[in-house]
Amino acid sequence: MSNIGFRRSVLASALALVFFAPLSVAAQTATPPDDSQQNAQQPASAGNAPATQQDAAKKKDTTTLQKVVVTGSLIPRVEVEGATPVITISGAQIKQEGFTTVYELMNSITQTGVAETPPSWGSSSVNARQLNLRNLGSGRSLLLVNGHRISDYPQSAHASTNFQNYNNIPTGMIDRIEILATGASSLYGSDAVAGVVNVILKKEYQGDDIQMTLGGATRGGRDYGDFNFIGGKSGDNWHVVYNLERSHRSGLFGRDRPYSDSEADAGYGAYDQNARLFGWRTYDGLSLYNADGNFIAPPAGACNQFGSNFALRDSKTVATNGHTVDPTNVTDQGLYCTQPALFSNWVLTPGSDNKDAYVAGDYDFGNGLQAYGSIGLWDTLGTSNTELPFLYAMGGLPNNFYDQTSGQVISNYFRQLTPKELGSYGNTHDKEQNWDIHAGLRGTFLDGRFNWDFNLGTNKYIVHERYTGLNEQGMFDFFFGPQLGTTSVGGNTLPVYALNSARFWNPITPAQYQSFGVVGENTAVSWMDQASLNVNTDELFKTWAGSVGFATVLEAVHQGFKLSPDPRGNTTTFGDPFQDYITGGGTRNRVSLGSELRIPLLSNLTWTLSGRLDKYRDASAADVARTWGSSLEYRPYEGLLLRGSYGTNFHAPDMQYIYKNPSVSQVGIYADPYQCVVAGATNCPQVQHNTYFSSYLSGGPSLNNETGKSWTYGFVWQIPGVDGLSLSADYWRIGINKGIKDVSEGDVLTDEAGCRTGHSFDSNGTYIANYIAHPPGSAYCQAVIASVKRDASGNITAVYSGAINESQLTVTGIDASLAYRLRTANWGNFNLSIDYTDNLSYKERTLASDPLLNTRYQHAASKVRGTINWRRGAWDATLYGDRTGRVRAPNFGSCNALPNGIRPNVGDPDCTMYFGHDPAWITWSTNIGYHFDDRMKVSLNVSNIFDNVGKIPYYAGGFEFISTLNNASYVGREVSVTFDYELD
Repeated sequence: MSNIGFRRSVLASALALVFFAPLSVAAQTATPPDDSQQNAQQPASAGNAPATQQDAAKKKDTTTLQKVVVTGSLIPRVEVEGATPVITISGAQIKQEGFTTVYELMNSITQTGVAETPPSWGSSSVNARQLNLRNLGSGRSLLLVNGHRISDYPQSAHASTNFQNYNNIPTGMIDRIEILATGASSLYGSDAVAGVVNVILKKEYQGDDIQMTLGGATRGGRDYGDFNFIGGKSGDNWHVVYNLERSHRSGLFGRDRPYSDSEADAGYGAYDQNARLFGWRTYDGLSLYNADGNFIAPPAGACNQFGSNFALRDSKTVATNGHTVDPTNVTDQGLYCTQPALFSNWVLTPGSDNKDAYVAGDYDFGNGLQAYGSIGLWDTLGTSNTELPFLYAMGGLPNNFYDQTSGQVISNYFRQLTPKELGSYGNTHDKEQNWDIHAGLRGTFLDGRFNWDFNLGTNKYIVHERYTGLNEQGMFDFFFGPQLGTTSVGGNTLPVYALNSARFWNPITPAQYQSFGVVGENTAVSWMDQASLNVNTDELFKTWAGSVGFATVLEAVHQGFKLSPDPRGNTTTFGDPFQDYITGGGTRNRVSLGSELRIPLLSNLTWTLSGRLDKYRDASAADVARTWGSSLEYRPYEGLLLRGSYGTNFHAPDMQYIYKNPSVSQVGIYADPYQCVVAGATNCPQVQHNTYFSSYLSGGPSLNNETGKSWTYGFVWQIPGVDGLSLSADYWRIGINKGIKDVSEGDVLTDEAGCRTGHSFDSNGTYIANYIAHPPGSAYCQAVIASVKRDASGNITAVYSGAINESQLTVTGIDASLAYRLRTANWGNFNLSIDYTDNLSYKERTLASDPLLNTRYQHAASKVRGTINWRRGAWDATLYGDRTGRVRAPNFGSCNALPNGIRPNVGDPDCTMYFGHDPAWITWSTNIGYHFDDRMKVSLNVSNIFDNVGKIPYYAGGFEFISTLNNASYVGREVSVTFDYELD
């Protein structure tokens, strides 16, 4: 069944919940050793035993209770439930519910929101996956492996913030995952603002087992294979476990899903008057512009030579008069080769190839003294892509020159290269290695009353990113040749070049591409060395109400990172696909001391108090952080727990913010909300511009700690009179002050338009009729307007962005779970769980002078997941379902498009308001297994049984088109078969 549950049964008041815990994500449990999996299965027939036998068994077990440390506390305990709700998910459950990675599982729990889409354009961490616990961002939750911190992912999210990677943790060795989804800095220090995730690997195992899985998506792509070998040996005073796992997941690309490879797949509502009359204008593929900005027609048949990559298109626009289209007034800019399937080679889900190894063991010297250690290596090769190399008039390349070949002035040009020309898809490959080594001693003193544990550990994470680079100058020379002097045109002196028509309008060979093609490699590394000493006891001394528990922890940590991009930098002769050049590196030292005291006030009322001091030495303004927490547990009668907690939290400034050097990148595909507002546009999608601007991103060495508070209260109730039925509910609130907000380039442009005009467009290109995020004339508005530089024509020339330490954010919600177990004589045993989260509010502001806005609508309001498991004889089956609530669709709160494609502004007589929503995202999965004998089992897993795929919203117009805020996916149904065999 499960790897969760106690070696011995727990207190009678929580007995039913223990039986249910194997399948309930909301079950709160302690942390047993691995062999509890066998013990947990033994009581299956207890429901049919006479009451006297059950009572006798309970009495016997209560004399041998095992006290263990649960995530969320430092003091050993025997209760299943504590003052703060801890979610426990077994390794077996991960497989039963059809998840192949820790990220997939964590993204499904109801307490998480949607994190950054890894392959999005400009992402600096395409091979990693982040956790967005409580929608507070990936940097505000803490990931532990076996209770120890791990290194940050070497590359940053959004080129600025740190996070831990949930995509490379091998699932084959996981015993269980414990999740505390509320603030816990008084126990764990920085990052534990939204909560803590503790991935606990197996520590005990007997025999050798192999497990093989093969499968893939029924719509194509996403092929999956996994081989897992796990074993363990033991002697009189030693034990060792080992694991080797090899898995492969092919990437999912736009070409694998026909409706996601072209911008023309946008919702019809996003089609303006021009698109509705002449078709959606996709990006250029082959194009030359003359002095008037019109296209120079390609030779006959030129576009068709590139197969499906290009198509001939006539660029037309129609004039309008108010909300009326004038079909007699059409401007034709001429013919060009367009890219009908621009996104076909863009990755929807990166592929990965993993090779993982882990070994852990312990040795018992006797007298309560043990030595232990573990070594883990996680090796990953990730495959991704966003766009192949292309040539266009970017900064530093010739433009507005005379072309001897055509006899015309060339004002702009675009030449996309294709996979056939490159001889490959030009993918980016991220080679990652993550080492984790720990060793320690543990024992007892004062006649076994106190436990101590001293641990030394080191962790190192290395990323080598190999990519197809850009050599714009080399491409220009290849297609246009060297400058051939100057000439006078219209009184202006222009440089002279000669277009090589045979090369520009015809496919080139891979050998020709190699004459100017470049490959680059970025390297990033992060590391962490740590030492910790833990001392705890469940009986510091006794009082009339019970024993006082105590724990203390002393930690010392040295961590650092270094970014080493390709030394050729970012020039016209070499650059990465995103034109980024991010450098920096530094170290941080931290010493921490924390304590926890659990005091029984009454026989059924317990008070817990914790406090922690964290001292930092780095280049930031952070110095000392002091946090404390308090909680109450009240059990008015057997089977009912009332609980509440309060605590202060903090998040130290990310090292990427502190030490990353100011960077600059060239941006040509972007939305300009200000110009869209001035032009009276009704939508403002990201498009390819003829001009580039420089995007400057700086770090924040002057940043200080984020601070915050969190509290929860709720209950856990074993329903009287119904064996195996339990219910829990908790209200939670997490607040952040002095929040570090990365004011991104897109934020700056959105806010610039809003501050200047009172109107703007959001990141989806949706019109904001009444911009209220920041008051006009405020200090922030003045700063953001000054951060955007424009030329005399209004074109953006530079955007400056960075981090500030002033935002405020408060989130609230309710978690609830229901658990029921039913054991029958003839039909087998059933376990049911339902888990629910309602995100009540999401209030935020950037500056103290800004209004505090509830932007809950920007996130899914609710999530539900449920599991039912059945076991009878050799058969077992699991049905799993989840639902992420609906979210506002693009264009919500704006005007509907008229039949001709024009969208009026709010307040116009022709405006009818649109309040559409993207529907809830619902999937069902199942796992059916059969045991042939004690050694062999075969399982069939079907994820997303009904082949649900994301729908394109009516007003969506950009990659990706489906709604990602409600977890919608392109993948569809996936089927796999798993073969388990016990070797000995």
